[in-house]
Amino acid sequence: RMVMRLEELIKRIDKDLALHFEQTGIQFIQFAFKWMNCLLLREFNLSSVMRLWDTYLSEGDGGFEDFHVYVCAAFLCQFSGQLKGMEFDELFQFMQNMPTEDWTDTEIEVLLSQAYVLSTLFGGSDAHLQSQTSA
Repeated sequence: RMVMRLEELIKRIDKDLALHFEQTGIQFIQFAFKWMNCLLLREFNLSSVMRLWDTYLSEGDGGFEDFHVYVCAAFLCQFSGQLKGMEFDELFQFMQNMPTEDWTDTEIEVLLSQAYVLSTLFGGSDAHLQSQTSA
């Protein structure tokens, strides 16, 4: 479910990236399943993961389920320009080993800020997509 929400969110915020994934045959389940199940533990160093998870905890009940999807979307968008220039093999390999080994607290803070903006803009906005019926 979280993977599907990530895919829908990317389709709304970066249509070109979503289209590129579709055209190259990359499916969100191929990389995002790991992101959702491991909560980005494999993508970042431990101190960065602790910072992310601390934010998730401060978000309350929805932090690990809801806010995490926005973090993943912001994370994916960080690399959008690079990803759009890759074909399947390079893209698949890149997605399995994201280049975050040099990330510091600064990059994590930017990521969290971008995720917060996305959550503010798109959180609960699914209702806007449904047709209104008059009574």
